[in-house]
Amino acid sequence: MEAISLCYNFELSFPKENPPFMARVCDVCGRGPQFGHRISHAHNVTKRRWNLNLQTVRAVVNGATRRLRVCTSCIRSGKVQKAA
Repeated sequence: MEAISLCYNFELSFPKENPPFMARVCDVCGRGPQFGHRISHAHNVTKRRWNLNLQTVRAVVNGATRRLRVCTSCIRSGKVQKAA
Protein backbone atom coordinates (compact mmCIF):
# COMPACT_ATOMS: atom_id res chain seq x y z
CA MET A 1 0.00 0.00 0.00
CA GLU A 2 1.05 3.51 -0.68
CA ALA A 3 1.46 5.93 2.23
CA ILE A 4 -0.71 9.01 2.11
CA SER A 5 0.76 12.17 3.56
CA LEU A 6 -1.56 14.95 4.56
CA CYS A 7 -0.23 18.44 5.04
CA TYR A 8 -2.34 20.97 6.89
CA ASN A 9 -1.28 24.57 6.67
CA PHE A 10 -3.36 26.75 8.96
CA GLU A 11 -2.53 30.42 8.63
CA LEU A 12 -4.59 32.90 10.56
CA SER A 13 -5.20 36.21 8.88
CA PHE A 14 -5.99 38.04 12.13
CA PRO A 15 -3.86 40.97 13.23
CA LYS A 16 -1.51 40.29 16.14
CA GLU A 17 -2.87 43.14 18.27
CA ASN A 18 -6.52 42.04 18.37
CA PRO A 19 -6.88 38.25 18.22
CA PRO A 20 -10.40 36.90 17.68
CA PHE A 21 -10.55 35.17 21.08
CA MET A 22 -11.05 36.87 24.40
CA ALA A 23 -8.24 35.77 26.69
CA ARG A 24 -8.24 36.67 30.38
CA VAL A 25 -5.11 38.79 29.95
CA CYS A 26 -4.56 42.46 30.73
CA ASP A 27 -3.68 44.49 27.62
CA VAL A 28 -1.37 46.80 29.61
CA CYS A 29 0.66 44.66 32.00
CA GLY A 30 0.11 41.24 30.40
CA ARG A 31 -0.94 39.50 33.60
CA GLY A 32 -3.14 36.44 33.25
CA PRO A 33 -4.92 34.03 35.55
CA GLN A 34 -3.00 32.31 38.32
CA PHE A 35 -3.47 28.65 39.11
CA GLY A 36 -3.52 26.76 42.37
CA HIS A 37 -5.43 24.18 44.36
CA ARG A 38 -8.77 24.19 46.12
CA ILE A 39 -8.26 22.27 49.36
CA SER A 40 -11.30 21.03 51.24
CA HIS A 41 -11.59 20.29 54.96
CA ALA A 42 -10.91 16.62 54.15
CA HIS A 43 -7.81 17.79 52.23
CA ASN A 44 -9.24 16.85 48.84
CA VAL A 45 -7.16 18.77 46.30
CA THR A 46 -8.67 19.99 43.03
CA LYS A 47 -7.41 22.54 40.53
CA ARG A 48 -8.71 26.10 40.51
CA ARG A 49 -7.79 29.45 39.00
CA TRP A 50 -7.85 33.05 40.10
CA ASN A 51 -8.99 35.32 37.28
CA LEU A 52 -8.09 38.98 37.00
CA ASN A 53 -10.67 41.69 37.47
CA LEU A 54 -10.67 42.89 33.85
CA GLN A 55 -12.62 45.95 32.78
CA THR A 56 -13.27 47.24 29.27
CA VAL A 57 -11.93 50.79 29.09
CA ARG A 58 -11.81 53.37 26.32
CA ALA A 59 -8.22 54.59 26.56
CA VAL A 60 -5.92 56.92 24.65
CA VAL A 61 -3.13 54.97 22.93
CA ASN A 62 -0.68 56.93 20.73
CA GLY A 63 -3.18 59.77 20.36
CA ALA A 64 -6.03 57.48 19.24
CA THR A 65 -8.92 56.14 21.26
CA ARG A 66 -8.95 52.35 21.62
CA ARG A 67 -11.02 49.90 23.60
CA LEU A 68 -8.80 47.85 25.93
CA ARG A 69 -9.33 45.11 28.50
CA VAL A 70 -7.38 46.32 31.51
CA CYS A 71 -7.04 44.94 35.04
CA THR A 72 -8.21 47.15 37.87
CA SER A 73 -4.72 47.40 39.38
CA CYS A 74 -3.50 49.10 36.17
CA ILE A 75 -6.49 51.48 36.24
CA ARG A 76 -5.88 52.40 39.89
CA SER A 77 -2.13 52.89 39.44
CA GLY A 78 -2.67 55.31 36.53
CA LYS A 79 -1.05 53.20 33.80
CA VAL A 80 -4.12 53.88 31.59
CA GLN A 81 -5.19 57.31 30.39
CA LYS A 82 -8.94 57.16 29.91
CA ALA A 83 -10.49 58.78 26.85
CA ALA A 84 -13.03 61.54 27.37
